[in-house]
Amino acid sequence: MVDNKKLSRNNAKKLTANIFSKILYKLNFSNKKSNQFLLGIDLLKENVKKDLLCIVTLRLEETYTNLLTNLDITSVNFLQKNGETLFFLFIKKTCEDFLTQQYGYKVKINSDSLKKSLYTKNVLSNTEILFQVPLYAIIDPKSPIFRLIYSPIYNYASESFIEALVDNLILEVSNCIVYFNIVNFSSVYAFRQTLYRSKFLSLRNFERFKNNLSWQLRVKTYIQRPINLYNNRYEIYTLRTRGIYNRTIYANRSKEINSLKKLPLLTIVLVEVRDFLTSRLDETIYIVSKSVRFTLTSVLGQVIGLIWRGIIEGLKK
Repeated sequence: MVDNKKLSRNNAKKLTANIFSKILYKLNFSNKKSNQFLLGIDLLKENVKKDLLCIVTLRLEETYTNLLTNLDITSVNFLQKNGETLFFLFIKKTCEDFLTQQYGYKVKINSDSLKKSLYTKNVLSNTEILFQVPLYAIIDPKSPIFRLIYSPIYNYASESFIEALVDNLILEVSNCIVYFNIVNFSSVYAFRQTLYRSKFLSLRNFERFKNNLSWQLRVKTYIQRPINLYNNRYEIYTLRTRGIYNRTIYANRSKEINSLKKLPLLTIVLVEVRDFLTSRLDETIYIVSKSVRFTLTSVLGQVIGLIWRGIIEGLKK
């Protein structure tokens, strides 16, 4: 049994190293988007964007490797109980690493400020599917937790599928870090001068981007996410050598639907009301059209028949 555990752990570590080496290779190429959605990293200079993505990737690989080394590979209880805490610490350390690299001295982030960030709240609410499930799939490609979410469409976590999930995690954390910095530090011109593309040195352009990004995030958090949960959909970003792509995959997240409150829950209710009214409207239209067709084919048909018969009788005279 011990040998089997060691073998499983070694296989998981090899798979982790292989996936992250592929991701680091892809980061050497274009990171342009294939859609019109705003990403926080769009704000950054190309070299700064690449630095951030690399830092997130390396820090995530280190985190996953440490978990694989120090945890019993047959148990997920610790991850289930402490997943959100581990995920938040990973985000915090990565943000500090990024700022330290850019400014050349140690930077410490206030945990409360980071937790209050809307983007941080959004990613932490998706801790299981974002942070935990990819690790479960690395440990066991047929993990019950993975299958609970992705089966019957995906019954087995292939290496390419796990890579796509890790891609999405890296991009979401990168956007989370940028959003936090936008809100907390961008009033300082030197900060924008160091990190942002030249077009955003203008305060007007920067504020427009910031407002659009904040609006998109609120729509995603309060409207799009509940609708996706209701429709068993999960939108992810993937890294390719040609750029960043968006795709929608199947995901069963009924447990998260039951935890919705306030505005996200209201969104679900409004969708249900719309579906109900649409169905009743379709029935009404069908009944009315059937009645009109009956009127035209029976009553109006008889009237035309009588008129035609009168014309024939008149011709006989």
